[in-house]
Amino acid sequence: MPWRGPEYEGEFPTLGFAVGEWIQEHLVIADGYRQGEPYMLTDEMWTFLAHYYRVYTYAEPWPSPDSLRYTGGQLRRPQKWGKDPFGAAQIGAEALGPTRFDGWDANGEPVGAPYPTPLIVCLGTSEEQTDNTWLPLLGMIREGSLVNLSGLDAGETRIKLPRGGKIEPATTSAKARLGAPMTFVTITESHLFTLQGGYRKVAGAVKRNVAGMDGRWLELTNGWDPSEGSEAQITAESGDERVYVDTIESERVADLSDAEAVYAELLRQYGDSARENGGWVNIKGRILGETMSKRHLEADRRRFFLNEIVVGENVLADPTAWDAQGRPADTDEDWRPLRPGDAIALGFDGAKYRDGTALIASRMSDGCLFELGIWTRPKDAPKDWRVPSVQVDAKLRAAFEAYEVMVMFADPWRWQDYLDVWARDFGETRVVEFPTNSEQRFDKALERWMTAFGEGQITHQASKLLTDHIKNAVVVKGQKKKPRAGEEDLLATHYLKLAKRGDGLLIDGAVAAVLAHEARAFAIEHNLTPAPPKARPKFAFI
Repeated sequence: MPWRGPEYEGEFPTLGFAVGEWIQEHLVIADGYRQGEPYMLTDEMWTFLAHYYRVYTYAEPWPSPDSLRYTGGQLRRPQKWGKDPFGAAQIGAEALGPTRFDGWDANGEPVGAPYPTPLIVCLGTSEEQTDNTWLPLLGMIREGSLVNLSGLDAGETRIKLPRGGKIEPATTSAKARLGAPMTFVTITESHLFTLQGGYRKVAGAVKRNVAGMDGRWLELTNGWDPSEGSEAQITAESGDERVYVDTIESERVADLSDAEAVYAELLRQYGDSARENGGWVNIKGRILGETMSKRHLEADRRRFFLNEIVVGENVLADPTAWDAQGRPADTDEDWRPLRPGDAIALGFDGAKYRDGTALIASRMSDGCLFELGIWTRPKDAPKDWRVPSVQVDAKLRAAFEAYEVMVMFADPWRWQDYLDVWARDFGETRVVEFPTNSEQRFDKALERWMTAFGEGQITHQASKLLTDHIKNAVVVKGQKKKPRAGEEDLLATHYLKLAKRGDGLLIDGAVAAVLAHEARAFAIEHNLTPAPPKARPKFAFI
């Protein structure tokens, strides 16, 4: 008997409701305050299951293929919406629940049955990512009634199923296991399956293996960086009619400091999972604060919390805010230029050939930045042009003579010999090496600078060259770092570093400005005192 036909406009046959009922009856919440309670689906989850397990009206039971409308799916939601536990619940259903179409009953309703020997893989690019889905699955089984099911063995690295099938976690490096036939696979954080590292090739191979078994796949993802060409992006943009894509398209919030606008969009994105809607996510607490916090890249905050598709970089300083925080003497009565004897901290970023060299001062009294010197290659310079080291040395020595230099943070790249001499002449406690390629150390300096600038604490003398370098600089992600306490469940944190906005642009002044600001903070934190008095020139040299 075929399907009975629609009873209301838009109705279609689906196994999704039977699958959802099986999940709520057999699976439990894996951890947390409600550990062991039945895993109850939200309306959004029910909607996803209904579509994902949609059945063709003309479907016939196995061995006829293609009874289900979709061969794969993608669920894109913000961080902590519950994608991974939901994916784990679907793995449980695919292993033991009614996910295979088995015909129509006497009333024309679709009937589901378990796969005889399912072969299921929970896939991620690393063990940490795989665990996001795998560990909730283990908890759902071990804390619920399924743990007593005869023939079920839920081990740490493999779950053996009663009728001979199995579930196992795997990373992209597990070539042998990923080459095996599969009936179902979850791809955790598919926005990380990029061309770099060959991850997209692995995802493609896995999907082909699933297709060979007439199986299905499910991607769980956040918003992606469109410059990385991830599997998540390819799936969403493919237009494949056999792939079900479920997301809430973002409505961009222009200013992430606008708490009311951010909160409204967070409520829209988190939907049923928001505490205000009866869910578990405290939007007004941690999530709102993290979304507005400038401790993370703006692009990451938009992707992970607001579900936006944005390039993973952030300007070092908003151009409009930078211009507004300039302080030329003729427009601000309360501002004064740098004067002889002023206490300052210095930032030095050096190069010898292709890039420039910069010396920036941060006044101790107010944090105002001053360009003492930026040396860049002239347009008509010969190919063998080099930074005029003698001029740089003379300028730096003049700075130590004219001002009370508390401390200088200097990147030693190709300037180590000069740094040694400067440390000898001005004191090792005044000239401090600060290699900017030390990502952990520079990340802290960059975070301090961005926070201070965002709060309006950094002003500058409105130098055109320094302004150009600041506006050429973008903040990008470096190596991955261990998250801070409490961050492990919110953002995949990386060390931040500076990069050029485009080829041929220079950012040495920006790097030196960050170092100068960090040097000033260091001087304040360590209560540094001025060097012994000395004769000073009558006028400053800038």
